[in-house]
Amino acid sequence: MGEPQASVDWGETGSVERSDYNVWASQHVSKLVEEGRIEELRTAASTGTALARARLAEIYAAQGRIEELRALAGSENEGLALLLADTLAGQGDLEAKVAVMKVRLQVDEEDARDELIELLSAQDRIDEAITFLQRYAHEYVEWNLLVRLLLLQGRVKDVQLMAHEERGPRRDARSMVAYHFAEQGRIDELRTLVTPGSSTGLALLLARALVAQGRVDEGIAVLQERVDADEQHSRDWLIQLLVEQGRADQAVTVLKGMPSWRRSTSTAELSVARLLDEQGRPEDAIRILRGTGSAPERLAALLAAQGRLDEAVRALDRAVEDTDARYPAAIERLTKAKADLLAEYERPDQNRN
Repeated sequence: MGEPQASVDWGETGSVERSDYNVWASQHVSKLVEEGRIEELRTAASTGTALARARLAEIYAAQGRIEELRALAGSENEGLALLLADTLAGQGDLEAKVAVMKVRLQVDEEDARDELIELLSAQDRIDEAITFLQRYAHEYVEWNLLVRLLLLQGRVKDVQLMAHEERGPRRDARSMVAYHFAEQGRIDELRTLVTPGSSTGLALLLARALVAQGRVDEGIAVLQERVDADEQHSRDWLIQLLVEQGRADQAVTVLKGMPSWRRSTSTAELSVARLLDEQGRPEDAIRILRGTGSAPERLAALLAAQGRLDEAVRALDRAVEDTDARYPAAIERLTKAKADLLAEYERPDQNRN
């Protein structure tokens, strides 16, 4: 017998990956800039869209709106401003350039950090910048840059010390050195950072590092401890890891322990259902998707593929009835899914809506 085949085409709907908000935000901000929609860009910046702040700073600088640029950059991160002024000296309107770079670093723009590090490297001033930041780093942006420069210079032990200090944003230093250890497969050193009370994200990093070395059961055990402690996101991440390893029954067990409100907003159900179907267990996949009714289109497709078209139609009709009228796009999508399903199975006369 050959390998089991999925009974439906899952496409990207059943993917374990979440939609990439950063990609959407980047495209949205780029569109606002290209179309000159400055007021909308200003609104986006004021409501937390980080990239909008960075692009708005560049526009203010280009238009010579220095007062607005100063307000956007703020008075914090004085140490960073001094370092930037020294590094960017001789590059035209220094105040504007410092303010723009400061904003880009404040919103954690990777390209800005790379540009600054490249400038410091070209000026042979990495060590000088480290010494300066060790004295003046008091906030996240400066610490973030300091940790990156230390790691760039191979000074891992310095970062380890920072990760355990009682002052400053220790979590940032700890996370960054943890990523460094994970990339190098240094499991024992990584374990020293993943202690009781440390972030669940660090536990996930350790689990994935273990799996990368073929130590799958150990990796699963690391996240299972966090599930047992009922830590936020732990069930989602453990289920994702189990799905990636093809461990359907274990994933189902973890999913059953997830509160229904969480299941309805998580991709976990879809991930587990997809794996079950791909392993030739469509009925088990259907039982999973009936749990919260959060994926009616996938449920309907599975039911129809098993010859249960009437049940599939009822699932979509119920979903339409349960959808708030304030969301017409969702109702339209469900109605179209029903029409497509009936057309596929050559029963268009049943599409009464």
